[in-house]
This record gives sequence, structure tokens and C-alpha cells, in this order.
Amino acid sequence: MYAGLKYVHRGIKIRIPYFPVTCTGNVKKSSTHQALNIHMAFMVPDEYIQYYEGNKMGIKTPGGEIIIPAIYDFVSSLSDGLFAVTEGNYTAYFDEAGNEVLPFSNKYESYGHFTEGKARVLFRGKWGFIDKAGREVIPPQFHYTEEFSNGRAIVRNEKEQHGAIDEHGELVIDYRFFVLTNFENGYARFGDMKTWGLIDKAGNIVVPQQYISIGRVYRNTVTVQVQEGELYREGELTIGGAVVWNNNLDYLNELNQKKKQFIAACEQLVQEMYSTGCPCEYGRFRDFIQWNKPVGFIDQELLFSAFRKKLQVLGNDLFSCEHCGTQYQQKWSQYSAFLWVLNVTISKAGNFNSKGSTVAASIPAALGFYGYDIEKYSGKYEESDIETVMRYLRS
Repeated sequence: MYAGLKYVHRGIKIRIPYFPVTCTGNVKKSSTHQALNIHMAFMVPDEYIQYYEGNKMGIKTPGGEIIIPAIYDFVSSLSDGLFAVTEGNYTAYFDEAGNEVLPFSNKYESYGHFTEGKARVLFRGKWGFIDKAGREVIPPQFHYTEEFSNGRAIVRNEKEQHGAIDEHGELVIDYRFFVLTNFENGYARFGDMKTWGLIDKAGNIVVPQQYISIGRVYRNTVTVQVQEGELYREGELTIGGAVVWNNNLDYLNELNQKKKQFIAACEQLVQEMYSTGCPCEYGRFRDFIQWNKPVGFIDQELLFSAFRKKLQVLGNDLFSCEHCGTQYQQKWSQYSAFLWVLNVTISKAGNFNSKGSTVAASIPAALGFYGYDIEKYSGKYEESDIETVMRYLRS
């Protein structure tokens, strides 16, 4: 049985970052939420539960103790000991006992979470900060700000350049970075969404911008990744020192090489089939490229990608074989925040005479699957090599 792969996503090559980037670049964040007319609950940090009653939200403990009754439009997760509570255009802050610490107000156009004793606020298009007494400690003056972390808040100007301010609102790192993440353990990542480096809290570059991925700094070391041609390497970088490279990404390089070979074999197969008719005539080929399951099948994706180059584009992800008229509907379906799967169906059978062998009980697969619980769907597929897959499809 094919055990499959769990990390491939849509492309031939992938990068596996070691950090969830919280950055202020050309990234839009949504603060909206959907009110549901059902009872709904989900966990948030610090052992509290956001819950709905009708279309109103509140906070309770896992044991059912009501901290904030579900009578408000939105209640945020706990941050720096306070919940941000929104009702209409008004926002207040409640503590963990459910007491109103800062009363409802619409003085500002937007209110953020408290971190390190401050919450960002928006006034007439400019951002500043208030403290837990509601005092305006950093007047609204910035085009955009992130929340405070490690004594720094990332700020952005009208030219989409990023810098950082200290707890007094002083610009301690000039606007010069395209992307700059929040500080963590004394360092922040900067880059251009392709390569990354690290700066310290004074803005000094301590790791040059040359890595496709940089992890979290721990005891003065950090995991980094580079791309050298078609190969990926990973190592442990000591800040101020050298990188000790490892072989953790050898499997990824091997997979990428195998994918290149598989694509070349698929293109040759499609060309051969068109020399005597078309691929649509082969029952095993048609069965192989049709897929409608909540896991990804790498072999199927790459085969259809090679086949699609020969098809006529009809629009709306619909393709047609010019030889027989068979139409194929392509759809990228999202099954989780990070899982997109290529589903392909035959929407219209063309004029062809089916040939070749019937679909086998055990189907060879050279690259496998990705997603969640892939074992449920891979039972009829056997791990094999590329030539065996091609021989199966043309037989």
C-alpha cells in the first residue's frame, strides 16, 4: 500500500518555512467574523472559550462558567490579561473576571489587542497607542502599526517601507525594509517574501538577507534554508558564526528530481497517444486523471498538467480535446487553510472508441498523495516506479 506524502502543495517545488510569518507587507488581514444563528463554541488561548448564542458572542471557561455573557457582537481572545469587546461601533476591554476595565467608547475608529501594556488605536487614519488606563501614550501619527512585541512595534509609512518604534513612540529603526516581522527573542525577520535576514532591536543586520526561510532564534542559533539552483539545503546558523549544514532536505531534493522525471515521462506518453489518436481513448488514462477526493494525488496532478498543454482552453477551467471533443473540468478545491487539491472530472464524453485494458484492482503510483488521513484513499494504489506507471497507462 502506498503510504503517501504529506507536504506537497500545488507546485513541483515547495519551500517549507519554519516560522508562521506575522508580517506587515502587502498582506491584507481581515478582522470580520460571521455571526451564526446556532450555538457554536471554539477554543482560544488561556483556557477560555469564545461561544455564540444566536448571533452574539461571549466568553466562558471549559467548565461552563460564564466570564462574559454572549450579548456582544464580538469578543476577542485574551491578550495581555484583557478581552476586547465590540458592540456596534463601540469597543470596551474586560478583564478575566468579566469586569469592565475600560468602558465602551467610539473615540477611535479601530481598537487593537493589548500587548506589553499598550493597544493600538486608529484616529482619523493614523495609528497610535493607549495604555490600560485608556490614556493616549503614543499619539496617532503612523500610517500603520503592528502590536508591541519585545519592546518594539513595527510601523509602516506611505511608501510601504517598514521600521520600528520603541515604547515611547520614538522611531528607533528607520523606514527601510520591504517586509519586517514582529520581534521575537530580540530579533525580527526582514526580507522581500523571497529571501530573509535578521535584525536586532537596534536595527543592526545580524543575519544577511540570503535565506529562503529563517526559523525562530533559540539560544543564539536559528534554522535557515537556502536554494542553490534546483537544490535546497538546511542548517543551523549561530548568530555571528557559521552555518552547520545537515541533510534534512535531501528527501525534498530527491522528490523534486523524481517529479521532473515524471513530468518528462508524462509529456512523452501524451505525445505518443496523440500520434495514434488521443489519450481520451485509453480507459486507464481517463480513470487516472479523474479525481474528486479531499486529498491530493501527485501523479494525477502532474499527468493532467502535461495533458492540459495539448487541450483547447474553453474558459472557466474547462478544457477540450480537439481530437475527440471530450471536455475536462478542472477545479482547485480547498479542504483546509493549507490544503488545496486538484479535482478533475469529465464533463462531456467525446467521440472516441475506448481501447486498452480495463482499470486494474491495484493501480501503480510513483509519487503518491498529500493531505490528511491519506491512508483512507490510497488502499487501491501500489507504490511503484515511473516506468511502471507509464506502462500501466498505455496498456
